[in-house]
Amino acid sequence: MDVIVMTEGDIPTGLAREHRYRELVGEALHAAHVDVDAFGGYHDPAVRAVREVWNG
Repeated sequence: MDVIVMTEGDIPTGLAREHRYRELVGEALHAAHVDVDAFGGYHDPAVRAVREVWNG
């Protein structure tokens, strides 16, 4: 079975952008650790940051 993790990468009110980026990077790294088949999301700056980490 293929497992795909999708995330929006939006930044809730009151949360610093840097904090959310770090959360997304952590989510991507965790997804890699548990061996999911894909990690992705919508096109916004936070998700692009995660893709950069994911792709090395």
